[in-house]
Amino acid sequence: MNLPVSGPALAMILLDSVPGGLRALDALAKEAPVEVLATGTIQRGMYLVAFAGEVDPVQRAFARACAVSDDGVFDSVLLPYAEEHIVPAMMDARPRPFGEGDTLGSIQCAAPPTLVRAVDAALKGAMVELVELRIGDGLGGKAIASLWGATHDVEAAIGLANQAIARGRAAGASSVVIPNADPVVRGALADGSRFFKEWRG
Repeated sequence: MNLPVSGPALAMILLDSVPGGLRALDALAKEAPVEVLATGTIQRGMYLVAFAGEVDPVQRAFARACAVSDDGVFDSVLLPYAEEHIVPAMMDARPRPFGEGDTLGSIQCAAPPTLVRAVDAALKGAMVELVELRIGDGLGGKAIASLWGATHDVEAAIGLANQAIARGRAAGASSVVIPNADPVVRGALADGSRFFKEWRG
């Protein structure tokens, strides 16, 4: 399901408490006209807010939310011109079809905003496809992404992703490149990376 987004900018803020998250949400909504894509709790008792819109309103809303949160921001990202595949993949949460190539790149981050920053860098800088993007739920609050393409492209994408991760919450992040991925790996991702395909908590 591709949801309409009012502008090219994307922001995500992860707060270390639910009360702090609600305060940040209130502040950003009052500051500027932005589209709140998703908001709520993720595991480990944190509160995640994702919003989009025109560049200036998103920048103002982001700045205001961070300002009222003091030290409560666990991780955040602001992308004035987010890569166009990120929001649909994030909102839909279903795997995308595989295209050309035989190499898988997999990225995991301890916090969703850092992963979004990494995926944005990877997709903008290399000819790879975003197969899956999972945020928070079912991952202990972590986030994962799978990229697909030719080996040299996936290697470049993972290199760019790792550089972007270093600018965020890098602790606990990991990545891998799997050239000539076995068909069982491709089949596992085609149905989604959950062990149980229905979320069981």
